[in-house]
Amino acid sequence: MMNSTLPKASKLVLLVFAGLALLAPLPYSIISPGNAINVVEKVITPAKGSENTIKTYKSDGELMLLTIMVTYPNAYVTGGQAIYSWMRADQVVLPKSVLYTPGLSVKAEEKKSTKEMVDSQLSAKQAALNYLQSKYYELRSIKPGDIRISLADTGGPSAGAAFALGIIELLTEDDLLDGRKIAVTGTISATGDIGEIGGVNEKIIAAKKAGATLVLIPVANCKYVDSIPEGIEIAAVSSLDQAIAAFNSANPLGCASVGA
Repeated sequence: MMNSTLPKASKLVLLVFAGLALLAPLPYSIISPGNAINVVEKVITPAKGSENTIKTYKSDGELMLLTIMVTYPNAYVTGGQAIYSWMRADQVVLPKSVLYTPGLSVKAEEKKSTKEMVDSQLSAKQAALNYLQSKYYELRSIKPGDIRISLADTGGPSAGAAFALGIIELLTEDDLLDGRKIAVTGTISATGDIGEIGGVNEKIIAAKKAGATLVLIPVANCKYVDSIPEGIEIAAVSSLDQAIAAFNSANPLGCASVGA
């Protein structure tokens, strides 16, 4: 009796195609939690050569901006990598077109990200000084150029709110942190409006890993929050004034409290 070899051959072909599918590049990017960087430690300092002498006050806590890690637009993301990331709770897989401008080179994307970071720093300085100069007469002579923000290997606009709060913490005797580790994410406008960012869940995970107990996120991001790790309290804010109120509150308003 003769046995057919077709079933075995078919299985082999299917295995080959499955293997190729797992190794084939896909038009996706992978987002994962990044680092938490303390902005009141060497990141924000008086600018050298400034006409104004700026006095800063040492903070006894940590005010952390949050980052995410994203694969480059030209990164080789395989089907196997995508499946592995989909299975993980701390990573997300998105089409590259959602994160990057189609047709834009890696160098152009980096330039765009750097510009967004620089613009966020300028807006943070202006927002912080508008707040300070309305409350502290002795700080009215300080200009944005008197403050230096230095942060390497980080791009995008989402650190703006953290920069603004860091400036306020360092230029006044008011102890916003009160020895705590607080993480902040959100864009900021020159008028103090705090706006939406990307990767909110991954940033909350980064805050948890860094030991933060309170995380300030934009109200606009509340609808994207999947879960809140144990030991983390979320404060939802849409302005610099609300962010400072959250720092000073024993029970800051979370997403449910603000109707988001």
